[in-house]
Amino acid sequence: MLNYLKSEVYRILHNKSSYIFILVCSFLLVISNVVLFLLKMNEATFPYASTSFSLGNLCSSYAYVFLICIMVSGFIFANEHNNHTFKNSVSYGISRGIIYFGKLIVQMVYAMIAFVLIIGAHVASAYLLLEHTDPEIMDLLLHSCFAVLPLFLFVIAVANCFYFIVESTGGAVGASVGIILALPITCGFLGMKFDIIKKISDVLPWNLLGAIQLNFDDFSVHLFWVKNGYMNYWIAGLAQILIFVILGYGFFAKKEIK
Repeated sequence: MLNYLKSEVYRILHNKSSYIFILVCSFLLVISNVVLFLLKMNEATFPYASTSFSLGNLCSSYAYVFLICIMVSGFIFANEHNNHTFKNSVSYGISRGIIYFGKLIVQMVYAMIAFVLIIGAHVASAYLLLEHTDPEIMDLLLHSCFAVLPLFLFVIAVANCFYFIVESTGGAVGASVGIILALPITCGFLGMKFDIIKKISDVLPWNLLGAIQLNFDDFSVHLFWVKNGYMNYWIAGLAQILIFVILGYGFFAKKEIK
């Protein structure tokens, strides 16, 4: 396993997409702060060139991050199916379990590192360029990040599952979007009529993400569960990650590798 992880890390470190993804996302967030700074320079009474406004917008944009997480699996897998990399790995004696879980671990670690770097770039540029207001906004940011992290990892697990099952990149992305977005929306509508479906719908990651409410008056985070909310978010996220990890590995273990 360790040797396979090293080879995957080496591949990521020598893959331009790994750096371009982080740089582009960081650039877009930094530019948003630059725009606020320039507007403030042009108009002294402009009220939104502040750290609280900038970081508050970031906290309100987790839905976009949730969807973007699919891209992580996409460029890490690259053209594995077309290049017959899986077949070569198995022929060299690497077990399917090591391949599947090795890729999953590397994707999750890369995703967390990328998340920290991108958020760090935004926070640093905000504090360098904008007026410092409401220092409590950092507590709001950190608490909300802690709540949404298992939901982001869930997307990675789902995408990893379908990239192993479906050889087409478009098919894998479509199936992933169906699970992480279409399923919870559909269950939400059906839950209006059926109580059992509503209970299922409430704990699906997309709906848990939508249930997060940020109070910018007292800088508090309100989650779906009032009691033990953060712990329950992690339990729900990890449980659903486990479902798709087992599902993906089960299919891959029986799948003919071409």
